[in-house]
Order: sequence, then C-alpha cells, then structure tokens
Amino acid sequence: MIFYYVSLSLKRFRQRLRTHIAVALMLGAGVGTAMVMLSIVLQASSDPVPGRSGSLFRPHLDVRPGAQHAAAPDPGQGLTWPDAKALLDQGYAWNQAAMAGGAVTLLKPGQSSARLRARYATSGVFGVLGITLVQGRSWTAEEGQAGSRIAVLSRALAAVECPAGCIGHPLELSGRTYTVVGVAEDWHPVPMFQGDVTRRPFVEPDQIYLPVETAIADGLTVVDGVAVWGGGEGVELAGPQASWLQLWAWLPTVDDVSGYRAMLNAYAQARDLQVDPDSDQVGLWPLMAWLDRQGLVPERTRTQLHLALLLLVVCIVNAAALLGFSLGARRRELAIRRALGARRGDVFAQLMWESASSGLASAALAAIAYAVGMRLVATGEVLPSAITTLDPASVLMAAGVGFATALLCAFIPALEVCRSGSLSRLFAKGAA
Repeated sequence: MIFYYVSLSLKRFRQRLRTHIAVALMLGAGVGTAMVMLSIVLQASSDPVPGRSGSLFRPHLDVRPGAQHAAAPDPGQGLTWPDAKALLDQGYAWNQAAMAGGAVTLLKPGQSSARLRARYATSGVFGVLGITLVQGRSWTAEEGQAGSRIAVLSRALAAVECPAGCIGHPLELSGRTYTVVGVAEDWHPVPMFQGDVTRRPFVEPDQIYLPVETAIADGLTVVDGVAVWGGGEGVELAGPQASWLQLWAWLPTVDDVSGYRAMLNAYAQARDLQVDPDSDQVGLWPLMAWLDRQGLVPERTRTQLHLALLLLVVCIVNAAALLGFSLGARRRELAIRRALGARRGDVFAQLMWESASSGLASAALAAIAYAVGMRLVATGEVLPSAITTLDPASVLMAAGVGFATALLCAFIPALEVCRSGSLSRLFAKGAA
C-alpha cells in the first residue's frame, strides 16, 4: 500500500509540477531566511560554557567618582588592579582569576612578525574557566607576583611554533624573551565572556596566556576597554584610577555564593560603595545573567528575526492557500475514490504522501537557502565569524523545518477535503 501511495504521489507531483514548485520556492525562501536569523541570534545568545556557567560568577564594583557613575551608571567595565588584588586576597577560600584581553607581537629571526591574541591573567585562570592543560603546567601565584616572563600557548599556536615540543621553548614577545611552561587545549567560548563583552564579544580565541602582573610590568598592550578617571593620559594600569580587569569566581555551591557575596559586600562597604539592591555599584552576577545584562544581541537583530519569522508565516499561509486551491480542484476525483469504497483515511494518506513530495523539494530549497544565506552573511564582514558558523546539523535542521512546514501546509486543506460527508455529497450531486 505504501509503495502504491509513493508511486501515486510522484505521478501527481509531475501532473501539478508548477504548483509544487511554487510551494517549494515559497517555503524554501521563508524557512531559509528565518533559519539564518534564528541561527545568528541563538549563537549570539548561547551558553558559552554549558554545564559550567551556573557556577561562574562575575563580581562587579563601580568605583568611579560619583559624577561619572551618575552619567553612565552601568558601563559594564571591569575592576581596577588594586581592587582585583584585594578581592583575590580576601576571597582566597574560593577559586578566582582576574584577566584581560591583550595583544603581543611575536618576533622570529628572519621572518615577519605576527600579532598574537593574548589573555593576561592571574594563576587561577585555567581552573576557574575550565581550560585543560595538555602539556606542562600553568604559572604559580608566586611566579605571577614576581612578574616572571613565562607563557602558556594554545594547542593551535603550539602546533605552529614548536611542534616538536614546547616546554622550555623561548619566544620573543614585544621585544622580551618569554619561556613556554605549558600548552592549553584550544578554547573558544561564544561569546567570549571572559573578556570585555561591551566591545569585543565575538572574537577569535586566545592564542597565548601570560601572567597579568608581567603584562603590567612590561607595559603590554591591552585591547579590552580601559576606563580612566582623575589623571588624564598619565594614569597607569596598575593604579586605582583605571578599570580594565574582569574578575571571575568559581562558586559551585549555594554556601559559596552567599559567602562570597558577603565578602564582596563587606569590601564594598569599606570602599564606601552602595551595596543596597537599588544600587548598581556592587553586584555578583551569574554568567548568563551578566551576559543578558550586557545585551549582546542588538535590538536591531531581534527585530530582523521577528521580520524573518513574519515572512515565514506569510509564506506558510500562501503555500497553504495554494495547496488548498489545488486540492479543491480535485474534489470530484477524490469523491469518485470514496464512492468506489476508499476510506477517508485512505484518501487523507494519499494526499499527505503527495504533499511529502513537495516537502522534499521544500526541504532541499530550504537547506540551500540557509547555506547560501549564512555564506553571504559571513562574507559580508558585518557580523563576526564566531556567530556565522555553518555546520551540517544546522543545514539538516533547515531541511527538516522545510519538510515539516510543507506537511503542515497540506494538513488542514487535506483534512478539509476529507471531512465527513463532503466528498459523498459532491459525488451524489455530480451523479444527479
């Protein structure tokens, strides 16, 4: 019976080729466009560290002067180095790490220099963020405080710079010699929450990790946002008038969260900051709440997603109307089948198998439209490559949605045609 329905559906598909092509084009374009925007929004607002984000917290202290705080109450900016050090010292019972994004120049004799994406951090960065070390070790707190020139490379950079072995390998970074002590697994969360998400949320992964104390001592370049007040251009990053560091704490239990919050509030009160709920000067934010607070998905992008979904709805309605008109023209043919003994279920199954043929065409066009749309967005250099990734699973999802919408469009018209008594009355009227 199924083979009969399949052969019949293919025959009907060829007989009404223009109708099915029109339906497939409408649904393919609508589904492809909607899936492009949906994919971008989902990637931009996704959980960067699934399974770990619930225990990562961002302490926030706005220590700027009152006038600047009143003018811009929520800059999303980091901590000063003295405040970060104080919280690290007072919160020694918890795993914490202060960090900032930077850039260093790799110099190699006889070759052109290369710019590396760096992460300046305190010694606990790998344990807090959950980055695995595949070779060697990280630097110790004592080495960081001493400003030791040591580095940990990403696996990708290590494969290029020292494929035979990296431990002990010297690197000329921004005019100074650093020694490699470890290699870390490649790690690229989307968005890059551990950096300045107000300026650089979707960037390429870090290539090298350096002690933040060494970066301060050597005057290495910081690419994350730096807020300076009270001293003009002469303010040093190590001073109390420049906020540029992101501090993250690993707090796996409720008691850890409450204890850390109490410590943070006590420190803020000692700094004469407002810790009441109505103030935004002090806060302890879970990772996902912090990202939501920063508004990583622009309102314009959300509006474009709504417009794409509206386009999909319009395409579905038009496709359903076209299929309904096409099926309505076949009522006499279907009435004859009913009069010859076919059950309503048989007629409905036949119509749905026919719609599956156009569903396959819709699925193919939806997948093509999605893939082409993502490629166009990626090559347009308007959005970062981190949120315009095209993977096979997304293409299959677009095809599945295209097939499902085709069946949905045919379901109601087919159900209406097969409604009890309608075909019998039509056949009786024609016989009379």
